[in-house]
Order: sequence, then C-alpha cells, then structure tokens
Amino acid sequence: MVWMRAELKAQAKEALQRNYWKIVLVAALMLLLGGGVGTTGIGRNSREVVSEDAEGMEETEYDGKESGSGEETSGKKHYFIKIDTSKNEMQLGAWTIVAGVIGGIILLAIFLTGFAIILAVDILLFNPFSVGACRFMLKSVDDKAEVKEITYGFDHSYKNIVRTLFHRDLQIMLWALLFIIPGIYKKYQYRMVSYIMAEHPDMEYKSALQMSSDMMYGHKWKALLLDLSFILWHFLGTITCGIAEVFYVQPYQQLTGAALYRRLSRGNGGSVNVI
Repeated sequence: MVWMRAELKAQAKEALQRNYWKIVLVAALMLLLGGGVGTTGIGRNSREVVSEDAEGMEETEYDGKESGSGEETSGKKHYFIKIDTSKNEMQLGAWTIVAGVIGGIILLAIFLTGFAIILAVDILLFNPFSVGACRFMLKSVDDKAEVKEITYGFDHSYKNIVRTLFHRDLQIMLWALLFIIPGIYKKYQYRMVSYIMAEHPDMEYKSALQMSSDMMYGHKWKALLLDLSFILWHFLGTITCGIAEVFYVQPYQQLTGAALYRRLSRGNGGSVNVI
C-alpha cells in the first residue's frame, strides 16, 4: 500500500473544515487528558566552650568560692568541670537516622500511591477515551462525527478494550527498557491498536496487536517521518502559548493519523467505514 504524506494531510484539512469546532473540542480533551528536600534542624543549647578533648569531654569555666578543710577562703578561684557529651551525641545521631529512614519510607509510599493512581486513571479512563476519540476522528475523515462518539470505548466491550490497550502499553514499556529505541519501534508497530478497537471492540487482544503489526509492516519509518513533519507546527503552538496547538495543530495531526489508518485498513482488507 503506497501513501503520500501530502495526500493524508489534504484529507485531514478537508475533514477539519467540515466539522471544525467538534474536532477542536475532542482534540482539546485528548490533549488535556494526555496533556528541594527540606532538612530538619535540631537546636542545641549553646555554652561557652573553652576546650574539648578527644574523648568527648568539654571543659567550661565558672567563678565560685573555693572550699576546703571546712574553712571558707576569700578570693575567687577558677574551676573547670568536665561534661561527657559523647553519649548524647550518639543518641542524637541514632534518632536522626531513624527519623530519616521513616521519612524516606513515607515519601516512597506517597510516590508509589500517586503513581498507582495515575496508572489506574490511564488504564481505566484515558485508554477507553482514546478509543472513542479515534473513532470520532475516523468518522470525521469519512464524513462527519458527533462528539458523543468519544464515549464509545466505555459503552462497547469496555473490559476488552482496557485489557487490549493494557497489553499494548505493557509491551511498549518493556521494550522501551532496552535503551528506548526498541520501545519506539514497538510504539509504531502497535500504532493502530486504538483505531482497530474503535472498529472492532470485541477483537481479542492478540489479534488486535497482530493486525496492527501487519498494517504497519513496511510503514513504520514513513509514519515516523509523518510525525516529524509536524515539528514546525508544534513550534508554532509553543510560541503561541498553546493557542495554535489547541485550535489547529492537534486536530490537524490527529485527523492525519486517522487518515493513515483508513488508508492502511483498506489496503489490509480492513473495513472501509466505521460501523
């Protein structure tokens, strides 16, 4: 199946003109969903220190009267009292270590809890929503679509969609651990899974992954170049503080991706129209 970037982008522009505000709304929703450690000081009582020996003994000076042999003598004498602080220092150090360990455990628990919540939201909410958004973009490329299509992933085989996209994301993540490049390869290999589920929500996950792999065979590099062709558009979105991104760039790119799927699905014996 031969396809040209310019042709896909032309289809995307036509679709955007037909259904502009609804497409902008859906693209904005997709963008929205996809879009020093303090130290604890411990105070210490200050004292006038004259000297400290190697064994942790401090000497402090005070004035007083010398007493001896039951007789009181006149005149001031200087006395030095040695105070053992080594034990206190050891206890303070031990408590500091314990407090540090407890604080580290608490911070780790907070981080893991937050990560688990974000992961659950991504799996249970964003992935099904992305399937509905892909369905909306496909129908927009074919003709016109209603915004209600974005709920499709929740109304049709929700559990199967969640399971399928979980397996897709898991494989991409595991491959990404092999120095990133294999993860990018897998991302493009499974690029069409969300679109496939938008048309075939009951399809078993292994079949969906295999179908995407077959569709992207020989097209991964061209798809990467297609994505890179939007770099200047994203730069425009950056310098306009995201305004261009919301109102043009994201809708344009998402429609182009849907047009790519439509072209490959026809060449791969897939369905012609979203049912």
